[in-house]
Amino acid sequence: MGERIRSYDWSSHPLGAPAGWPQALKTVLRLLLSTGHPMFIWWGPELYQFYNDAYRRSIGPEQHPTALGQRGRECWDEIWDIIGPQIDLVMAGRGHTWHENQLVPITRYGQREDVYWTYSYGPIDDPGAATGVGGVLVVCTETTEQVLAEQRMREAEARWRSLFEQSPGFVCILEGPDHVFAFANERYFELVGGRELIGKPIREAIPEMEGQGFLTLLDEVYRSGKRHRGTSIPVRLQRERDGGETDGGETDSGETDSGETEVFVDFLYQPIEDAAGEVVGVFVDGYDVTARIAAHRRLRREDRKKDEFLAMLAHELRNPLAPIRNASELLILSNGEEMDARRIGEMLERQVTQITRLVDDLLDVSRITRDRVELDQEPLKAEGLLAQAVESVKPQLAKKGHEVIVSIDGDTEPAWIQGDRVRLVQSISNLLTNASKYTPADGEIELRLRGDGDRVVIDVVDSGIGISEDMKGQVFELFTQADQSLDRAEGGLGVGLFVVRQLVEMHGGDVQVISDGLGHGATFRIRLPACPAAPARGETSPAPDPQAQRILVVDDIADVADSLVELLRLKGHQAESVQDPYEAIERVLATSPSVVLLDIGLPGIDGYEVARSLRAEGSDSLLVALTGYGRDEDVERAREAGFDAHLTKPVAFDKLDRALDMARGGKGSPSR
Repeated sequence: MGERIRSYDWSSHPLGAPAGWPQALKTVLRLLLSTGHPMFIWWGPELYQFYNDAYRRSIGPEQHPTALGQRGRECWDEIWDIIGPQIDLVMAGRGHTWHENQLVPITRYGQREDVYWTYSYGPIDDPGAATGVGGVLVVCTETTEQVLAEQRMREAEARWRSLFEQSPGFVCILEGPDHVFAFANERYFELVGGRELIGKPIREAIPEMEGQGFLTLLDEVYRSGKRHRGTSIPVRLQRERDGGETDGGETDSGETDSGETEVFVDFLYQPIEDAAGEVVGVFVDGYDVTARIAAHRRLRREDRKKDEFLAMLAHELRNPLAPIRNASELLILSNGEEMDARRIGEMLERQVTQITRLVDDLLDVSRITRDRVELDQEPLKAEGLLAQAVESVKPQLAKKGHEVIVSIDGDTEPAWIQGDRVRLVQSISNLLTNASKYTPADGEIELRLRGDGDRVVIDVVDSGIGISEDMKGQVFELFTQADQSLDRAEGGLGVGLFVVRQLVEMHGGDVQVISDGLGHGATFRIRLPACPAAPARGETSPAPDPQAQRILVVDDIADVADSLVELLRLKGHQAESVQDPYEAIERVLATSPSVVLLDIGLPGIDGYEVARSLRAEGSDSLLVALTGYGRDEDVERAREAGFDAHLTKPVAFDKLDRALDMARGGKGSPSR
């Protein structure tokens, strides 16, 4: 550029020969040509241009070399709206300008480019100029690559911030040896309770982490440059506590008595290195797995309950099976000798009743948990429910010498409840059975009835072992029993109180337990909505005496069929049995028995198909399904197949007698 300036034909230029140029211009030109920094000069009112080699490399062939000696406005017309006012300010003597990373787009190398510059416009003093300023010295650096790199970095940062914010896990970036928070996503803020983090060292921002091992791990990762991964690690944090179910002093959500919340995390500590490979921070990525751990704890509890339940079920089934087997051995070994058959029969009846009760309990749980219980509601006198409940548990009470004292509040009008008689009696009976189970022999149990506004209150009060504070919240849970010892003489599956709570709540009531602790007995309280008294009813006729029937028993298990036939004959009925379903159809159509006791699970075709075939052939025999299938859908299926009644094995003979009465008194809907 020095050679170009010296060889330029200045004689024909408005500035004239260099010898006549002002000394100020000559001095600045010497400065411009002796530096490697990009410089540019506008001189005089027309702003004639000079520039050095460093500047030449920034303007491209469109401006070089024509820009030398050219008027400024002619050269830079496309950007004059940007630079013109800045030049005018300096030429007017009003100071200088500074522009950092200024966008000044120019056309070079055939295309318009966004070019960024950091530059200053400074005055060149000239006493001969009207304003004292003869020109403008431009000292500039093109910063396009730097600006674009910073833009790319900001865009990249925005992208990773967006990605981290969308991450299902928690993410943060810690900088320096003090682990200062530079970034944390929303999940991380949620993890630590929304506290202020950014710009703070972790020891200051989350002080409760001190002593839990995490800070030591961070220090080690920062020092060694080796990453660390943790799985299902507990951490105690001060944050708003969530609800949870207690389990051994802690909750499923991890709440502790210290006021901190224990959460569990999977996490990765990844060192962050600079271009030189030096560790400058730690990237933290992880997941709050507290819900997973809580679910695992619940599964373990349920699994433990399942194991305990199976052990109890095996125990409860073996207990009645043992005397049943003993009785069968006695009968086999008696070899026709005289025996106390009544005593053996009563023993067998007690044990079969016990097994039936266990099965009924399990079926009740199944129906309740599947919401398959239908209530047959009517106005019921509460006092009558109490009497029926006491009557139903008399054998168990008598076995331990318990006396039930029934007390009714004298100031209470006769209390009425809208409900299902069978289910309400079952609920009170379950509470009486539970009271008897945990009350010492010859003890007293109170059954109290009173009114409380629009509620009827029934209390079952025992003087038994009582209930500890930690068990009060669990006694109504499924398969829960206070007594888990090997000596479980009273037995049971731990479902009675669960059934009570569900049935009472289905009636719009509630049940609670009150106890001062172990050794102080317990009160179980049922509260039910009261209803108006039912209208008086006329006298009902007594049930007729059962009459002899002609009965066909159809069951493929010979022992079941033959034993039932013998019992029916002892009751005065004409009974016979068949095991083959096809033979049964032929026999019924040929002999027209008044009653057919028909099993469902038969070989070849099932009992439903037998019933449909008989109805299709016009048989009017009373069809009673006598089966081990006792679900509600089984009863409905029996009705659809043409059965008149549905009884589950082992059937109580009072129920069988009622079913047989249907043959004499007219058929009704299928019963259970």
